[in-house]
Amino acid sequence: MTTEESYEKGLAAGEAAASAAGPSAQSAKGEKRMYVRTQGFGSTDEELRFLQRNGVRHKAARFPFHEGIGWKLEELEQERERHEAFGMTLDMSALPIYEHLPNIIYYGKSPERDREIDIVCEMIRTAARAGVDSLRYNTCVLPIDRTEQEEGRGGFMHTAFRLDKVSAEEQATLTDAGRVTAEMRWERIEYLLERMIPVAEECKVRMGNSQEDPPVPPGYKGVDKVLNDFEGMKRFIEIQRSPYHGWNFCVGSIAEMLEDSATEVFPFIEYFGSRNTIFLVHYRNLLGKRYSFREALPDEGDMDFFKVLKALKDVGYCYGIDPDHVPRSADDPHGYYQSYSYCFGYINAMIQAVYA
Repeated sequence: MTTEESYEKGLAAGEAAASAAGPSAQSAKGEKRMYVRTQGFGSTDEELRFLQRNGVRHKAARFPFHEGIGWKLEELEQERERHEAFGMTLDMSALPIYEHLPNIIYYGKSPERDREIDIVCEMIRTAARAGVDSLRYNTCVLPIDRTEQEEGRGGFMHTAFRLDKVSAEEQATLTDAGRVTAEMRWERIEYLLERMIPVAEECKVRMGNSQEDPPVPPGYKGVDKVLNDFEGMKRFIEIQRSPYHGWNFCVGSIAEMLEDSATEVFPFIEYFGSRNTIFLVHYRNLLGKRYSFREALPDEGDMDFFKVLKALKDVGYCYGIDPDHVPRSADDPHGYYQSYSYCFGYINAMIQAVYA
């Protein structure tokens, strides 16, 4: 047998073994384990083949939203089937409360919010009927806020937030939501959860909410953020005690809350992980601290991401690990494919390492 023939034979055997393994996230011992996933791509052939090449088998989908209706069953089924044709499992797709249903949280306006919560509940039922068993959402009022980008290694451009670069005038400028106090925020969140989580429980659809990014002082742009510290996150989980009520747990957003993320992130993982309330992990590192930070590649930030992943494994976390807010480069024709490839490879290697 020639060297080339031997190589081709080995390649074929490897591809067959990988195919036989399928999209399951279980080890040979039968234990459930973490897996790489993404929410950052659509469903074109090019995008799905790119994800295949990077070992990604779980991702979020983007479902069309219809005003006054929400989602249509046949469109969710078509999107699920399309992903399955590429070996992809749909995982933690977005329920667009912030984007399309503003009266629930942003305005807190009745009776409009009651009609919109009815739409949310029907969307959860539609997801369940389509075979989609997990959704993420956002209860923020302010969007993600950043100051100018900052350069990292090799010319990668990262997002950053420096509170001292935001003028007092800008910090005092209200959005059209007006002044939204902490008490108003909690009333709106609780009103939603009291109706939404029982439906999620009935349909067996896990619901993961996001933290608020970035942490800012109370009253920033007229809004008191309530999900940007440990106590707020604890209160949120206690509103509805259910195995279907939990977090889109962004390690980066949590690190932004802290003065020393290298050590202070672990109590968050222990508390929420041991209560089985982490349904998705955004694996994002940073350099800096509360009110002043730059986002970073997973191996260059303040947190040791092997230790972070090991801590997640130790509390029994067994769902997706997702690159988040990846940097961009002018040398990349797509802007972000290089950084995604780097992060996917890093995550797959870290997963192998913690289960070794």
